[in-house]
Amino acid sequence: MKAIYAKYGIELVLEENQVITLVVENPRVMSDMFRDIYRQVNGEEGGWILSENDKIFPLEKTSVLLDNPLTANCNDKKILTKLYKELSEQAKTSLYEECTQVNFHIVDFLEKLFATVPYHLEMELDVDVAALLKLYGVKIESDGTDVLETLIDYLRAISSICNIHVVWILNLKQFLTEEQVRQLYEFCFYEKIYLINLEGQKNYTLKQEKCVIIDKDLCVIDTSLN
Repeated sequence: MKAIYAKYGIELVLEENQVITLVVENPRVMSDMFRDIYRQVNGEEGGWILSENDKIFPLEKTSVLLDNPLTANCNDKKILTKLYKELSEQAKTSLYEECTQVNFHIVDFLEKLFATVPYHLEMELDVDVAALLKLYGVKIESDGTDVLETLIDYLRAISSICNIHVVWILNLKQFLTEEQVRQLYEFCFYEKIYLINLEGQKNYTLKQEKCVIIDKDLCVIDTSLN
């Protein structure tokens, strides 16, 4: 898979067991790139292209952007919506009989409840499993006590539940120690997640990384070729 930003001549080859670190020293270029990523993961137009074998993949269906690792949440709206949809489909297929029984008991309860008041009331007779899950506050259990554990919980959920495997993350190394970064990379390799670090200045580089720099003069430097 490739991530291409033609405006500044960027072509990043995303490979398994490798993290891309894109260092953008020019603030204007960083703003352009980051703004386009943000727009595109939210379904708007932008300059980034994700492609594989001449097929284009929309960023909003294949990517997620973490502009602050501290805000990673495995129970964000995108994940829970997808989770509720999956559980609703399971309820209507593999647990159809149980779902029907639950609906019967709910309707029976509501009819008895309606009989206690002097009003003419009506209701939907089909059970909305997603609404039921939301009503009971169903969410993913997370034991994350630090930034690394929280990030791993989030990435596990976004990849397994939402089938998203391209993650853009801003200034990762400002939030994790070098050892924590190594652990996060290993997790991403195991889960087959393509991680792209966006940084404003070059930091240390691990052996699992490919570092590409856009300097202040807009020269593109692939450090792996040096």
